[in-house]
Amino acid sequence: MLRSARALVAALLVALAVWAVSTPGVTLAQDGAPTVTTRLYPGWNMVGWVGKTTAVADLFAAIPELQQVRGWDTEAQRFRRSTRTSTGYGMSRVTGGQGLWLEIGGEAAVDWERPVSDRYVLLSMEAGLNLVGWTGSDGTPIEQAFRRFGDAVRSAFRWDAETQRFDSYHPGAGAFNTLGVLNRGDAIWVDLAHEARWWQSETGNTHFTYGEGVSAERQAEVRRALTNVIGFFAEEYGVEPPQFTLSTGEGSPSAVTTTFVGTPPTSRVTMSTLQIANHLVGDALESTLAHEYFHVLQHNFARYPYPPSWMTEGAATYASGIYEVSQLDADGDGIRQYWLLASVPRYKELGDLEDVKSASAEYRETYNLGAMGLDWLVGHSAQQLEAPENLPPEGPLPLAEQAGYDSYLEYYRLLASSEGWQEAFAAAFGINPADFYPEFERYREELAKPVVVFAGDVPQTARETIEQEVEGTYQFLTERLGAQGLAYLVYVAADEESGRAAFGALSRQGLVGGSYACSLRSSLRLIFHAQDCQASLDHSSYFLGYFDVLRSNTQPGPYWLFSGAHDYVAVAYEASIGAASYDAELARRIGTVHQASATLQEIEDHDGWTSAETDSRALAFVAVDLLTQIANEQAVMEYFRLLPRGDPEDLTYEGAGSWQAAFEQAFGLAIDDFYQQFAEYRAELPQP
Repeated sequence: MLRSARALVAALLVALAVWAVSTPGVTLAQDGAPTVTTRLYPGWNMVGWVGKTTAVADLFAAIPELQQVRGWDTEAQRFRRSTRTSTGYGMSRVTGGQGLWLEIGGEAAVDWERPVSDRYVLLSMEAGLNLVGWTGSDGTPIEQAFRRFGDAVRSAFRWDAETQRFDSYHPGAGAFNTLGVLNRGDAIWVDLAHEARWWQSETGNTHFTYGEGVSAERQAEVRRALTNVIGFFAEEYGVEPPQFTLSTGEGSPSAVTTTFVGTPPTSRVTMSTLQIANHLVGDALESTLAHEYFHVLQHNFARYPYPPSWMTEGAATYASGIYEVSQLDADGDGIRQYWLLASVPRYKELGDLEDVKSASAEYRETYNLGAMGLDWLVGHSAQQLEAPENLPPEGPLPLAEQAGYDSYLEYYRLLASSEGWQEAFAAAFGINPADFYPEFERYREELAKPVVVFAGDVPQTARETIEQEVEGTYQFLTERLGAQGLAYLVYVAADEESGRAAFGALSRQGLVGGSYACSLRSSLRLIFHAQDCQASLDHSSYFLGYFDVLRSNTQPGPYWLFSGAHDYVAVAYEASIGAASYDAELARRIGTVHQASATLQEIEDHDGWTSAETDSRALAFVAVDLLTQIANEQAVMEYFRLLPRGDPEDLTYEGAGSWQAAFEQAFGLAIDDFYQQFAEYRAELPQP
């Protein structure tokens, strides 16, 4: 493989009879500006231009021994050249990051010192061979320099004058590679499978401030992570970073503070400070930096404040998700599941969160619900741009593929020049807000259902049984009981080994916390179960999972009503599929009630519920059975829907004024009246 690649490059450079290379070193000019010194040998030298765009004539003036300059036209896949008396083939200037061949006359080596530009270098590279210069730091490992190219790099070569050979790099070649690091001023041939951009300016002009106690290792880690984040947005979307300050220290939150002069849309950013929490490391550090860096871009493109407010955090959350799937090998489906599960159930539509006041009231919701909105919008804009055959036949465009579409950035670019945000919205996404909101809410309704995910070698028969039971319980709730559609995740692992791996992935997504448990229900609408766990997984588990979602973020009602409702639904379901007799189950519980001493009022709270022990569940079931006789089955689910959510003092508040009010609205009588009616009903229950 190495010989054939070398032959390919040699054939392309057949016009260059003798090869030589430079050995760069970085020094400082007298005025403090950095320079690069390159040793040029008689014959041909391959070097990288690290200065500003310069006329080729200036190179001849600076190097008396220079006979000829050649540059590679990547698009045409041919050389362009210039001599002291001719600039044939269009070789009239050199630009930052360009690779050059310099022919040196005479018999002695020449040391050539040249300035390093402080401008950004973002190279556009074509599929095939590219001759480019390296303007980044000395000693950069080539794997690190090529990191964001993914599998696009097929090979790279650098010429060594002293040994008269190419040093080469091939992905996966390991110890056979002879090109290991890049130094500023190097020139290399890079063979790419497809076109790409290459960001070489690391953190750009970012100013760093570190709190007391932040180690040198931590400082380097933060710089490295920010380089990756800035590089991604530069290479993927052609975005050069604005100047901003990154601050980190003990106790620092992760946030962006921006100072403006003037009023929107003509306001001007004077300073953005990105703070990053000092405990963040690894992928979490890069993901958080991607989120906060996107805020810096928002502020510089659009001049805060900018509507709709739900998009401010939603777009930053979406951007960090795109970064994770593109650079951190995250699972796009898992990220989407997290956005969905973390944003439902909620009782606000996206269109209700346009203005700053409402979005602030539902602040946490705007992160994930807003990200879902951007996911839909970017997918919609992709459909406008792509031919149908280039899109998946069913379902949304995979999140990793959405990285190729910049409409979520373009929207902020367009805001400053648009008459209104609605105009920019329609231009960027191909749909106006009035049409988008109902389409998106229909999309949310389609997603509002349980999703089953398997990890490891779960037998097919077990998969089918679980999927059928999850679907059956959900249909029973929504069709017979009139319950609202809600999303939750059922994650089933084959055994402890696959369970621990899956649990770790779910933990990184924020869906579970703490140490591994073989069976649990997470507060984030997740049922996790490993099949070798002693705990059981059945329809009762799915009903509990649904009720957890239904009553999340609500003011608590009586213990007996939650337990009794769940127990009633489980028994009614068993009876509906012929697995139990409802009358027999009711009679069994009535027998327990005859022996119980506690009243229904006494098991409203936790202490009373636990004191009554096994009597509690029987009392609760019989009480809910009576409620279905007074009203109907659907009234039970209506009660949970009406439970008050949020703070009555702000816009998050919804539902009835209290759980007592929800009870009265759902069942048609006050709670005290029901307690009296239940006591009379209980006294007349038939003896077993």
